[in-house]
This record gives sequence, C-alpha cells and structure tokens, in this order.
Amino acid sequence: MYTIKSKHNKNVRNGKRKNMYKYLYIYNYSPHEQQLCEMEFRRLFKENMTSKYYLSNTYFDYTRSVFIKGRLNIMYSSDNFDKIVEFIEESQMCYYEFKVIYLKNDITHVDYQESLEKCRQIAHPIDGSVNMQEPKVIFAITKLHNQWYFGTYDDELVWSHCYEKPHSYSHSLNIRDARTLVNIAVGQETSLKLIDPCCGVGTVVLEALSMGIDIEGYDINREVSYQARCNLEHFGYDPSVIQRKDMRIIEKQYDVVIMDIPYGVYSPFSYEQQLDLLKGAFSLAPSLLLVSHIPMNKELETLGYEILDCATIIKGSFQRYMTLCWKK
Repeated sequence: MYTIKSKHNKNVRNGKRKNMYKYLYIYNYSPHEQQLCEMEFRRLFKENMTSKYYLSNTYFDYTRSVFIKGRLNIMYSSDNFDKIVEFIEESQMCYYEFKVIYLKNDITHVDYQESLEKCRQIAHPIDGSVNMQEPKVIFAITKLHNQWYFGTYDDELVWSHCYEKPHSYSHSLNIRDARTLVNIAVGQETSLKLIDPCCGVGTVVLEALSMGIDIEGYDINREVSYQARCNLEHFGYDPSVIQRKDMRIIEKQYDVVIMDIPYGVYSPFSYEQQLDLLKGAFSLAPSLLLVSHIPMNKELETLGYEILDCATIIKGSFQRYMTLCWKK
C-alpha cells in the first residue's frame, strides 16, 4: 500500500491528471492472429486498433484477452521525466517488496543504460523495501512518443489454466481462439447468456466459464458430449452445463450463439447440413458468431442476418473465418 500525505500533491493529482489517460494496454500477437486480435479490439473498445499500445480511460480486465501482455495503471504522465520524479517525492509513497521496470515498446526507443537510470530515479524516492525476484508491487515507466507514463503494472497470466484438457482433437479450436471468440461475442457485456450448440469437447464453454460468463453447450454426438463434460469436471465446473442434444430442438433463448460449424473432418457433413444448422441457430438468439472453413456471408444474409464484423485466421493451408452478425 502507499499513502499520499501532501495536500499540494492532492491538488496535482486531481488537477493535472483530470484529462490524462488512466490505462495503457500493451498488446502482442503473431501475424496470423492479427485480424482476430483487431476484431476483438473493435468489439471491446468500439474503435479501430491502430497500435499495440492502447491508451484509454476504459477499465478492462486484461486477463480476459490472450493478446494483452499487461496493463499499466497510470498514476502520472508528463513530457518531462523530472515531473514524474517530483510527483513521487510529493506523494510520499511507501511500498514494501516493490520493484521498478522499464516497459520497452516499438514506438519510442530508450537506450538500455538510460532506462536503467530512469528506473533508479523512480525507485529512489519510494520508501519501503525492494524485492526484485518476487515483488508484491511492480512499478513501471515507459515513453511513448514524447510522453512519459508511470504507474503500477499488472501482467498476471490466468487464461492458460485450461490448456491441458483430458480430451481434445487436432481440429478443435485452440484455447486462444476460443477465448477470443467469447470476448467478441460479449464485448464488455459479460452478463450476456451464450450458447455453443455444436460445442465439441467444450473448449469455448470452458473459456467462457473461466471468465464467469453464463454459457450452455450442446453436441449431438454421444461420445463427444461425454468427453466435453469430462473436460468441464476436470477443471471443477458443473458438467451438466453441456448436454447431448440436437440444436434444432432446443427451445430456450439466448443472447448470442457461438458456433464452430462442423465441416466433416472425420465424417461426411454436407453443405446442405451446414445450412440447416445455420437455420437452427437463427431461432436461438438475435446474434451469431460463426466459425466456418469457407466464407458464408451470402448464406447468412440470405437467412436474414446483417454482417457486423469478420476476421480470418490462416495457418498454412488451413483457414478459419470468424463472422459476427445479428438479425436484421
């Protein structure tokens, strides 16, 4: 914990910080994931992604996204580094077991020796104790263009705990894609109710549950639905969230359908059967997030959907198309 004892500094914080950004989200993605990352970003923040370094006043639980490396909770910013040191001195901060790091970025290069010196200057006026190996608090400093940003840094990784499932298939969605699909489906509205009517071994369901999002899964295949329930139980979730049922006889209503449409990896599954599933999805919810191996925008529009956004993942010769749409 830290304390701020200076009355003057309170005015500084309430005045100079009034129009300052509160958060810096730091992104990273591989080239084949860029479109999917940008689609998730648009859904979460309602604007186009222009940089891997996103300054915002909007709080977002960064652990939900596989693309966010960390979040800087900005305490002060200035084009003059000495002003940041002055802010720390006036704040009379006291932290125990902290460390200070410099966040490198691709926009503004700061020499390694200079970054070390900046960290030393930041750490010097902070009372308490330093712990470089297992700090309880991480302070960070970085420079973007001509502006310095200082604050606490969070980089906890929590989303990978469902990586090793008891049951999986080579063609199943990986957890990175599945988690991103859930974020695209709900955006910031985590109270939405989701359904995955062709859930397979339950990867999307697992990722939604891990974020506290209400979801139900169904699969018509007896063995696959059983394996999906085993996966849920393995990670401590209620296995009854997934049921063996034909999606075309489901009568409940949901907010969003997430459907990785079957395309016959191990058994024949015709184009006509895919269209039949799309018709079934139309009756379940006003919105659909479709994953398909071919573009299906024309089919969706014919059914009565309006295309909101889309992205493509290409890995070698394998492609997946992600399409977000809603009923017109």
